[in-house]
Amino acid sequence: MIPATIRSERLTLDSLLASDAEAIYHYCQDAEVQRWVHIPSPYTRPDAEYFATTYAVDAAVSDRLTLWAIRSVDRAMLGVIELRHEPLASATVGFWLGREHRGQSIMTEAVQTLAGYALDPQGLDLERLHWEAFTGNYASALVARRSGFHFEGTMRRSTVHRDRRVDTWHASLLREDDRSTTDGWPL
Repeated sequence: MIPATIRSERLTLDSLLASDAEAIYHYCQDAEVQRWVHIPSPYTRPDAEYFATTYAVDAAVSDRLTLWAIRSVDRAMLGVIELRHEPLASATVGFWLGREHRGQSIMTEAVQTLAGYALDPQGLDLERLHWEAFTGNYASALVARRSGFHFEGTMRRSTVHRDRRVDTWHASLLREDDRSTTDGWPL
């Protein structure tokens, strides 16, 4: 799905561009991104070029995926956020941020901004957002918690990463939730 441009105080979420490939390549060299995100390892320039072109174009024509670049006010590409659409007004959110941009609440702002748009009847009109991360990904869990998601538990060996089954954490945010920070997180 072609992403709408969404703005917050410090960020713009908009389409990924072919020119973002160099930043994507740089950010995906980070061991933490490779540890927590389903990307090839080692991550090559052709991988980044594929993501910024073919994958982004495929997402734009798909009704199952919406992909945004996270940009600063000076238009620098900071990371990526996507929604994988599911039946009956639901989607799973996934995201990553370049190492040098972490620790500034940028991803929390991006997720909160996207959630506001996604759950708004004038936006994507979703009823539910789902968050999933490998167990131990405390940075991602902190973003989801600060964005108002409700922790729902751990699914044992629920996904495959780097040729082995791993446990994942799950949380959700419903349209009617008040978006305040909730208890019950493994933080």
